[in-house]
Amino acid sequence: MLAVPVPAEAAIPDVVRAVQQQLVKGASMKFTQYGTVTLNGRNRSANHMARVFRFNPIQDGTLQLGRNGIAAVGLTRRVAFDRENLPLAKEHAAEGDLVAKSLVTQTRPHRWVNTNGWFYDTARLWTAGLPGGKTWARRAKGTPAVTAFRDQVINIFEIRTLKTLIANADERKFGLPNPAGKTPAMRKTGWYAGSITFGELYKLSPTFRAVAGKRPDASFTHRVVIWRIIFDANGLPFQFGSGWSVKDRQKNADGGGATIKVVSWGPATTIARPKPAQVGVVRAPAGGLPAFDNMVEMIKAAL
Repeated sequence: MLAVPVPAEAAIPDVVRAVQQQLVKGASMKFTQYGTVTLNGRNRSANHMARVFRFNPIQDGTLQLGRNGIAAVGLTRRVAFDRENLPLAKEHAAEGDLVAKSLVTQTRPHRWVNTNGWFYDTARLWTAGLPGGKTWARRAKGTPAVTAFRDQVINIFEIRTLKTLIANADERKFGLPNPAGKTPAMRKTGWYAGSITFGELYKLSPTFRAVAGKRPDASFTHRVVIWRIIFDANGLPFQFGSGWSVKDRQKNADGGGATIKVVSWGPATTIARPKPAQVGVVRAPAGGLPAFDNMVEMIKAAL
C-alpha cells in the first residue's frame, strides 16, 4: 500500500526576522496605545455604590527605528478618567493625595520627544516651574525606548528580549482568519503569548532596567507580567502589549497594562527635538508631585 502524506501544518512566520528587517531598513512606525490601571486602594463607596479609582493612559505617535532598536520617538500622551471616575480623582487630589494630583494634571495632552538620548516633555507637571518662554522640560538622559515603553514594558525591538519571550511563549497560534485585515497579509494572523516575572524581565531587558531604575524589591520581584504579540502572515507585529495584577487579600485585584496598535509602517522620518531656546532643565515635577507615568510607579502604588 502507498502511504498518503499528511499535509504539514502551516509554518509560523518568523517574527524575529520580520522585526529585524524593519530595524535594518530604518523604518518608522505610527502607533496608538490604550491602557488601563485600577488602584482599588483608592476606591470609595457612597450610598452602597462603589466608586472605582481607574484611569487610562493613552498615547499616539511615531517610533523611528535604527539597527540597534528605537532611534527616536515623538508621541502625545494623556491620562483619561471615565466620567464617573474623574470626580473621585479630584476629590482625592483636594485632600492632598499627591498621586491623584499628578494624574489630574496629566489629563491635559502633552508631548514627549526623545531624539538624541534626552527626554523632553511639555506636560505642565514638568514645565510649571520654568521661566517665561520655556515650554519644554528636559527631564533626564535615557534611550528613546525608555521614553516609549513606560506604560507597557515589553520592548519588541530588543531582539534578544523578543527571541527569549517567543522561545518561552505559553501560546503559539497561526493561520487564524482575520476578516477585518486591511492588507492581504493581515487577513491571516497569529500570536505568541506568555508571562514573565518582573525579576526575570529586569535581567533580560535593558529598557525595563532603565525604566525601573533600582532592581525590583521583594514585594514585586516574583509578580507576573503577561504579554501578547499579534502578527500578520509575514510575521510583522501589528499589536503587542503587557499587563500586570496585584492579587493579595483584596476582593478586587489592582492591575493594569497597555496595548500598542500599529497604525502603519513607513520609511524613515524626522522627529524634531525642541529648539534650545524653548528648553529648561528640570530634575523633578513641579510642586513636589510624583511623575507617576510608568508602570513601576503604578505597581508600587498598588502594593
